Amino acid sequence: MPEMISNSIATKVNTVDGAEMVWVAGGDFILGSNEDDVNTILQQHPDWQADWFAQEKERRTASLPGYWIYRDPVTVAQYRACCLATEWTMPVAPEWGWQDDHPIVNVSWVEVTHYATWAQAMIPTEAHWEKAARGTDGRCWPWGDIWTPEQCSHASKTTQPVGIHPDNISPYGVRDMVGNVWEWCIAAPQGEYERAPIRMPIRRTPPGSGHVLRGGSFQSTYAAYLRCTNRCFDCDSQRGRGSYRRPTVGFRCIVE
Repeated sequence: MPEMISNSIATKVNTVDGAEMVWVAGGDFILGSNEDDVNTILQQHPDWQADWFAQEKERRTASLPGYWIYRDPVTVAQYRACCLATEWTMPVAPEWGWQDDHPIVNVSWVEVTHYATWAQAMIPTEAHWEKAARGTDGRCWPWGDIWTPEQCSHASKTTQPVGIHPDNISPYGVRDMVGNVWEWCIAAPQGEYERAPIRMPIRRTPPGSGHVLRGGSFQSTYAAYLRCTNRCFDCDSQRGRGSYRRPTVGFRCIVE
């Protein structure tokens, strides 16, 4: 049985990499945004632009079976352990250097999938990521619908230790889902969104785009980019190279 912590969140540890995981219960949740959501948030933030929300539509009810998700992004220490165990090479360090309790960065799609295979885990789909970030009530940020700048790492010059913001926590107990680092996710191929039944939890990507980054990063200045529904596209990996990497990009894993 999973361990139950004080606020009734079920946790367990991935014995391969030592990552703490939390349980996301199966069932329905809200995926994406609609015009009412956009209009409401533009009234609160009139300096934002409506076209920032274009790739989040349409809002729909989706359903997933239960799964475990890493409580924090994969850290430098965890990624280094993978490299030592698999004779894999660490990526180029960011300007601030490697710090064990910070999220790993500068990792490409090829590198994050290598890690997930070693850890006997998977990279989340966008649906897995979004449900874990916002729960079932369609909230804007993991902590609710009111932007609170001090609750996450943003508008900064470097990453921060994972979990350093205790209020940057989702209804399921997942930390750092917004800010600190963008996180790699699996996106649906173009066209699947239109063909799928209404309850299927997949998302559409623009032509030529690849895997999707979610959650914003320490560099993000607008709170709009840090919302649970915001989507950022990587065009490199879709073209077969899989080499896109940035000092703002990391990842976390799930275990079904």
